[in-house]
Amino acid sequence: MSKINMATPFDSNNGKFAQTDQIYFKIRKFDEQVIGVRLKNPATNQPPSAGQQAAQQKLAAAAARVKAAMADAEQKAALKAEWKAQRKYKTLIAYAFHKLYNQQEGGGY
Repeated sequence: MSKINMATPFDSNNGKFAQTDQIYFKIRKFDEQVIGVRLKNPATNQPPSAGQQAAQQKLAAAAARVKAAMADAEQKAALKAEWKAQRKYKTLIAYAFHKLYNQQEGGGY
């Protein structure tokens, strides 16, 4: 992480912080680098909506399917063979997640 001049903290934020977020800065003592710490925007600090909960449940189900597929040697070998044939995904886990994300619960991979 590069050092930041506190006179001009950030010229741009590259989408990592929303304009309305509360941002605090810390200085690490061992190398004196400035770290931005983001806090949630008080206006959006509410429980997730129904759509967000559905997306979270879908993500959790996909993660469970990937974990089960990685534990099964036969499924892992098949996924690894498919993964080696493609070039888009750099890791086997990322490819398995892509492959199993839209799959229905309870079906074979």
